[in-house]
This record gives sequence, structure tokens and C-alpha cells, in this order.
Amino acid sequence: MYSKIFFVFLGGGIGSVIRYGTNSIVSIYVIGQLGTLLVNVLGSFIFGIVVSIGEQRSDYFNLFLLTGLLGGYTTFSQFSFDVVTLQNNGNLYSIIYILSSVLLSISMALLGIYIANRFINS
Repeated sequence: MYSKIFFVFLGGGIGSVIRYGTNSIVSIYVIGQLGTLLVNVLGSFIFGIVVSIGEQRSDYFNLFLLTGLLGGYTTFSQFSFDVVTLQNNGNLYSIIYILSSVLLSISMALLGIYIANRFINS
């Protein structure tokens, strides 16, 4: 039990640090919420790959990578904050951000699953 918690804890810490680094680098080159969008879309793509290859792996593999690392890397709380912040600029900005985040993230998760099943699991 405690070893599973440790793997989630370790993965979550690493994922959060990677998210912070990604957002810091992206914020140098662009403004706004693109860092969070990039993190969530990329995280969804990687999640799709790991879900597909993780079926034959141990619980520890999935706990560390899916629940921990990718759970710490992707961020719904920052997404929610971005939507509230964009409301100050008008409804159109927040609607575009919500739709692009959700549609891109789901599309990339499906693409990750497809790629893993096609090229890695075959």
C-alpha cells in the first residue's frame, strides 16, 4: 500500500516540476494561456500512448506514469484559472480556450492510443 502511494508521490512531484519548467520556457516566447494548453495537450498525447502500452505493465508502472507523473504534469486547476482570467477579456476568448483545450486534448489522447497500438503494440 505505502509503496503504491510512494510511486504516485514520486511521479506527481516529477510531473509538477516538468510542468513548471515547460510553462516557464513557453512564457518566455508567448503570452497568455498557451503554456497550460501545451502541457495539457502534450500530456493527453503521452497519456494515450502510456495507456496503450501500460495494459501489460505492472500497477506500479501505471501508478507512477499515469496517476503520478502525467497527473502532476497536466493541470485542470490551472486550466480553470485560465478560463476565469479570460472571462475578464470577454466570453469569446474563454469559449475558444475551452473548446480548443478540450478538443485538442481528447484528439491527442486518441492519436496517442492509435500510434501506440499501431507502432508499439503491434
